[in-house]
Amino acid sequence: MPEKSVAVPEPFINVLRREHLLDEMPQEQFDQVVEQALGLIERRFENMRTMVTVAQTNINPFLMLAMAPAYNIFSPLEAAEYMQNAKLPHGDSTAFGKFVEDRIFPIFGVIPVDEKKTQATLYSAIDGAMTIEGESFLATWKSGPWTMNQSHANEMGGSFPSIHEVTGKRLILGIFYGRATQMNNKPALVRRNTGDYFHVLIGSELWEFITGVRNAHMTVLRAIREAQRRFAVAHGGKTFNEHMIEARLQLSANFRAAFGLSGGDEDMWEMLFKHSF
Repeated sequence: MPEKSVAVPEPFINVLRREHLLDEMPQEQFDQVVEQALGLIERRFENMRTMVTVAQTNINPFLMLAMAPAYNIFSPLEAAEYMQNAKLPHGDSTAFGKFVEDRIFPIFGVIPVDEKKTQATLYSAIDGAMTIEGESFLATWKSGPWTMNQSHANEMGGSFPSIHEVTGKRLILGIFYGRATQMNNKPALVRRNTGDYFHVLIGSELWEFITGVRNAHMTVLRAIREAQRRFAVAHGGKTFNEHMIEARLQLSANFRAAFGLSGGDEDMWEMLFKHSF
């Protein structure tokens, strides 16, 4: 049977592309991506490894109690797991955006925007500048297809026409992962207030445009896997999850101490509420 066609939203038609792509990422750039990925893992590891006390968390006792059946929170160890999962993934998401913007894209020539220092209001939505095949571009980055909200769209739609008029440069909204069919309606709102100089690049198309490497996202996958391998070797062969469980056990012990749990027949939730106010 023929594959069912999917309508592509208007902002993603006539995608901006390079004229030439390398089949392989140069080894020097690949090694830099590996090193930066390893740095990200190490930083996230340090945040996780050192979160071993209740004082480092923000427990909402009402919410934790209400959600206990959903997350199976009936012991200090399970409470510690909930606290880890409540804090760490949120930090991971923030770290990922900065990782790509500040660590990975600069390897391929993306630089800060000087005008942002002198015209902060006008250029507030611009995150980077680059020259691709002889043409200069300005860009703003969003992590995923749902990241962009109405406020972002309003800011871009309001400032991009003025920026283009002053600079004559094309502007790019770059989405680090996902597909065009997954995007919300916000890029279309920006397009209505701009023009053909505004381009949306999402997922693999963005990575190819920035790096100049065909299927660059798959090369980054291999780099991250190599970074994970080096991390495991550097930390005694243990997986990240094993280290996380070790930290969880320490956090669980501190949870017991902080809320006066002796392991007897006291009610964990009564003790939690008693010591939280």
